[in-house]
Amino acid sequence: MKRRYKNDIERYGSDILKSEELQHAYDQTHHTWSTVGEHTLRVAAASLAICYALRKIHVSTDTSAVVKGALCHDLGILGRYEKYKSNKECSRRHPADSVEIARKLVEDLPEKSADIIGRHMWPAGHSKAPNSLECVIVSVADKYAAIKDKVHDLFREDNSSD
Repeated sequence: MKRRYKNDIERYGSDILKSEELQHAYDQTHHTWSTVGEHTLRVAAASLAICYALRKIHVSTDTSAVVKGALCHDLGILGRYEKYKSNKECSRRHPADSVEIARKLVEDLPEKSADIIGRHMWPAGHSKAPNSLECVIVSVADKYAAIKDKVHDLFREDNSSD
């Protein structure tokens, strides 16, 4: 099963995976203990899991747009402490910054992928609501991964006091 995720991520996102931006994403902490790069791959995998589950009930999704959107959704966060004055500003602005970066990385970025990236923060960050099933998938996968990261962090804190 893991091979299936890896194959789809590489098939649809190879240019993003090889990019300097995604490589730098492994150098920046995100959600306290993780990195932007690790979080990004968890969001891509969770998004694919949702797509595969929907396929089993005969609901088709644009897997290519989902992978590209998931891999680029947080690239605008890179350099956040230099770019943004606060976490609130980062929450509001990084989706648009991520779209700009994605357009540079992916030749002919599908508009659906741009929408996924630009709307992934919904309902937070004054983001527009999802306008496709694929937008909902990545937004939900992002929240799931962030919550999972935070819960992991809580257990790390509990165990560090032993």
